[in-house]
Amino acid sequence: MTHAIFLSYRRVESGGWAGRLESDLATTFGDAARFIDLHSIAPGADFRDAIEQGLVGAAAVLVLIGPRWLDLRNDRGERRIDGTEDVVADEVEKALGLDVAVIPVLLGGAVMPASSDLPPRLKPLARRNAIELSDARWPYDLERLLAALETATSLRRLPGAVGSGAVSVGSGLRMSDAEAGNVIGVRGALPPGGVDVLSGAGLSRVKLGDIVGVEIAPLRPKEPRE
Repeated sequence: MTHAIFLSYRRVESGGWAGRLESDLATTFGDAARFIDLHSIAPGADFRDAIEQGLVGAAAVLVLIGPRWLDLRNDRGERRIDGTEDVVADEVEKALGLDVAVIPVLLGGAVMPASSDLPPRLKPLARRNAIELSDARWPYDLERLLAALETATSLRRLPGAVGSGAVSVGSGLRMSDAEAGNVIGVRGALPPGGVDVLSGAGLSRVKLGDIVGVEIAPLRPKEPRE
């Protein structure tokens, strides 16, 4: 079976994020649309052969980069990424040599490594545009990633999957002499879905907070009057 998306990650630091992303990808594109070593390699199989086969059959490779991705050390205090036996470095090197979309995904506040911080065989990774997946903005960031995957590959979302329809906030709302809290979350309309905010609403003497998405939060505390 050809896996359309290959997830490269360090289990010790990014296993939780990888599992969450795997679930979202499966829900969005279908079960066969992702490759993850924990579930996709059969017991007793040569994992290096399985990884290489998964990479060759991939339409996109997501390199999950957590805060310690670059600096995790082995028992001798050496950076794992510099070692010739580092599986993650092997995965990324092979992916960079293929005609495939390689997308760095920054997790947990990680920043994109500079070319000078990467071993020679991984330096081309620094030229790839990254996408951040933040816990606080996961739905919005995930939508950006899904849209990027649809642009870079032939993958298309299943009917009813994440982002397949429009989001409507306050459509037809009627308010008078009222205050509304801030609307936070999704920050824009990304195809194939859309964000429709206050379409057709009738507002009179109403104070609204900043509208930047689809989840309504409480009002900010009022500043005391002098």
